[in-house]
Amino acid sequence: MTKRETARPLAPGPAARTGNEANRPPADVRLTTGSAGSAPLAEDGRSSGTAFLSVGPQEPAEHLFRRLLGAYLAGAPEFVIRERPSLSSGTREVVRTFCRRTRQPEVVSEELDSIRVHDLSFESPVSLDQRVQRMGRLVLAFHREAVDGWAQLPLGDDGDWERRDDEVDREAWYIQRIATLRLGVQGAASELLGSWTVARSLERIADHAVVLGTTGPRLIGLPHGQGPMTPLRQFHAQAMDHLAGALAARDGDRANELLDTGNALAASGEALADRLLPGVGGGVMPPATAAAVGRILESIARTIAYAQDIAQVALDRSIPVVPLPLPRTPRVSAGSARRERFVPAAAR
Repeated sequence: MTKRETARPLAPGPAARTGNEANRPPADVRLTTGSAGSAPLAEDGRSSGTAFLSVGPQEPAEHLFRRLLGAYLAGAPEFVIRERPSLSSGTREVVRTFCRRTRQPEVVSEELDSIRVHDLSFESPVSLDQRVQRMGRLVLAFHREAVDGWAQLPLGDDGDWERRDDEVDREAWYIQRIATLRLGVQGAASELLGSWTVARSLERIADHAVVLGTTGPRLIGLPHGQGPMTPLRQFHAQAMDHLAGALAARDGDRANELLDTGNALAASGEALADRLLPGVGGGVMPPATAAAVGRILESIARTIAYAQDIAQVALDRSIPVVPLPLPRTPRVSAGSARRERFVPAAAR
């Protein structure tokens, strides 16, 4: 899925289509561009293009949401969604979901067969690094709360975790959008790409908090489900310490230490899986319990892998890069230029 790896849908399910919709042209996305083929940028770095999206026949809602999100991350300030012969209720719902889950597009006009959305947000004076650090604290708290909840009866449905995850998505996509827009007008590409990478990693780490928050309580209720809880909690706590360290890393030595730690944690996770799961076939652990343990282990392992990406960003930023000097153009005096003689290629 776009910007995530869990099975939770980005948008509502597709609505029923009418027979006339089969005659519509295939779906596409078109962004008005400048002569160079890229979206023109206004003076503040925002793209001045409009993204035109045609909804294809039988197009799943998930596909339309991905295309809208792609245009948003690319920096489009305006979106026009068209559907022939008229906008379906499913398309309108996808657009509403897109506006709710991003910051801060709003519908500005609706016609029978089109809807126009404009991004009304303005760039905050808060720096991208500050936003990334704040997002990191949010994701750490989210993960820890998910695992702390294993020992308690669930007070809400699984949708509570998904709604919490939406907050992380919204911030991550905003950071990625701003970083992309700034790349068009600023030269600090490595820092901007670093912020983009960290935001994407944190968004995906939050997805795994949803998995942990929903799977842990179910594991407790399964036969022999209590047994693995202590080592799983310990492994997750180590992963959270690793993530917190990666978010706080500011120098290359510390980043390298964290990368070593992440490699060791990954090996520990494999050893833990071998220790907890070998008894499935022999009936020691029922298949349903083993599946839940496996899913939790996988989510923690992926969290560690994304934290490794964040540590790598810290390492990359610590390495000074000196731009190469521009080649010097030899100066030729007017007199020497007049003395030059044309030599045919065959004689060279």
